Amino acid sequence: MSQYEVSTLKKGLQIIDVLMMKGEMTLTDVMEHFEWNKTTTFRLLYTLEKMDYIQKGIHGYTLTEKSSKPKQPHDPLVDWVSVPAMYELSKKLGETMYIGILDGTDVVTTQIVDGTHAMRIHSTIGDRDPAHGSALGKAILAFMELDTQESFLRYLQYAKTTIHTFDDRQLFLYHLKAIKDQGYAVDDEETEIGVRCIAAPIYVNGRVMASVAISGPVSRLSKKLDKTISKALMECSKRISEQLERK
Repeated sequence: MSQYEVSTLKKGLQIIDVLMMKGEMTLTDVMEHFEWNKTTTFRLLYTLEKMDYIQKGIHGYTLTEKSSKPKQPHDPLVDWVSVPAMYELSKKLGETMYIGILDGTDVVTTQIVDGTHAMRIHSTIGDRDPAHGSALGKAILAFMELDTQESFLRYLQYAKTTIHTFDDRQLFLYHLKAIKDQGYAVDDEETEIGVRCIAAPIYVNGRVMASVAISGPVSRLSKKLDKTISKALMECSKRISEQLERK
C-alpha cells in the first residue's frame, strides 16, 4: 500500500470516527471539521457511500449498520461476569457498585449492585452522566489510547454539573494524566453534591472498554479512605478483566 493510499484510508476512517460522535454531518460540515477541500471531501464521502459504510440522507451523511459502532464486546460479558467480584466488594464495603460504558460523550450505567446501607446512592441501569464529571467516565478516558482519547475529547463540552466539575480542557488533561498514573479515578462531588465515587478501568483484549465504580455519601466515602478503597477496587477491576479475557 502506497503512502497516498494510507493517507486516504486514514481520512476515510477519520470520517467514520467523527460520524460516530456527531451522528450526522453534511459535506460542508466534514470539510470544515477537517479543513479539507471540497473535491477531496466529496471523493472520500462518495467512496464510503459506494462501499456502504455511510449513507446520504435529507440532512446529511450518517453511518450504515456496516460501520456503525458495534455493540461493545464487554456489554453482554460484563453483565454476567462482573457480578461475583462486584457483589463481594459491595458486600464487604456496604456501598453501591456500578459498571459503566461510554456512549458518545456520556457514560452510561449498565450494571448496579446495591449496597447494604439503609442510606445509599440510588441509581438505575441506563442512567447517564457527562463523562468528564463521572469517575466511571474518567476511568475509561484516562486509559484510552492517546489518539482515541484525543478524538473523543474534541467533542467534549465541559458542561458543569456542580461547582466541582472540570470545565477547562487543559486542566482536565492534567487530571487524566494523574488518574492514569495512580490507576483509578475519583468523582469528588463533580456529578452530585454530597456524593463521591471511585472507579477503575476494565480491559478487554488489552484495551479499556468499561469501568467499575463504588459510590457513596461523602460522610462514608471520605478522601482519607481513597487509597484503601481504590486498592480493593483495582483488584476487583483486575478480576473482571481477567475473566473477560478468558471469554
